[in-house]
Amino acid sequence: MLVVLGVNAFVDPYGIRKAGGRVANDRLVKAIKVSQIKPKVVFLGSSGVARGLNPSHTAFSESRPVYNLSLLGASIYEIKRYFDYAVAHNKLEHAIIGLDFYAFNDSREVRPGFSETRLNSQYISPKDLLGIYLSLDSLNLVMNPDQRGYYFADDGTYEHRIQIGIERQFEIKLIEDFTQSEQMYWNYKFSEATIGHFQSIVESADSEGVRVDIFLPPLHATLFYSAMMSNYWPTYEKWLKRIVNIHPVWDFSGCNTITTEPISGEMNWFEDPSHYTEEVGDLILNKLSEAESGKSLRDFGQYVTSENVNEHLQQVRSQCQKWSNSNPNIMHWLEELNLINRMKISTAE
Repeated sequence: MLVVLGVNAFVDPYGIRKAGGRVANDRLVKAIKVSQIKPKVVFLGSSGVARGLNPSHTAFSESRPVYNLSLLGASIYEIKRYFDYAVAHNKLEHAIIGLDFYAFNDSREVRPGFSETRLNSQYISPKDLLGIYLSLDSLNLVMNPDQRGYYFADDGTYEHRIQIGIERQFEIKLIEDFTQSEQMYWNYKFSEATIGHFQSIVESADSEGVRVDIFLPPLHATLFYSAMMSNYWPTYEKWLKRIVNIHPVWDFSGCNTITTEPISGEMNWFEDPSHYTEEVGDLILNKLSEAESGKSLRDFGQYVTSENVNEHLQQVRSQCQKWSNSNPNIMHWLEELNLINRMKISTAE
């Protein structure tokens, strides 16, 4: 046992000492990093935020440390719990939260590695310590470095290296996002319970004096149209209206200059349908921080409140319909992917 402990401690297969932690163990390593770094600013959301928002952005030059606390495939409940955890470990000043529509799917379960016990404690638990330094899994990672996968940077971000052509990557990811295993747009069920988790974040931020900026991340138009426009538009309208009744949002989704980028091997804005590049992340942070010197695009990022949400939804619908009419080849390709028949559409409203 002492040998296993010594080898694991030296090699550090989870990347907790030598890097920002192993991506596959994000629920564990990011909790540890928050307790160590004690950030003043956190980014929260799913893998899109983890890959796209840069804590080194100049908007936070006087508010460091900044940490990207986003989790892969996060549900809104997980986002709430990690927000609470960040507040409990430091005098958090600012949280930027990316809200994915799928994060509010009531059919979606917390991902493996999530632990209430961990988030209810100020210190790393004995169970987590054993898992990091004495488990057979950690020893297996020592013996098989190729299985360790990606590691987060110290600031909580990570870079995913695409191994295949961009067109094939889009096709794979579109199909994957509509499968039962991913629980994203399959059997989508809207519920007030998920809205309650979001409201809890806003109320907690208000009571703790934490500034909160909420945004809807950009999805490539092929994904937004397939998920929202083709299948869940009434549910999406209801969801967004409920969200902005609690807190205004910056909406970077829909069909705009960025999200309608043609799919090709020379894309600047997207790595796949749901993951935007860091350059797009900078545009988002410029808009959120109102950085006068930062680059921005007029139609990318609309401030949505309870007063203008109906007008905004009409504009989104109109823009996406115009995009679909102008791109018959893309629409034919989406039909061939047969996304609607790959998922079960819930009638629950």
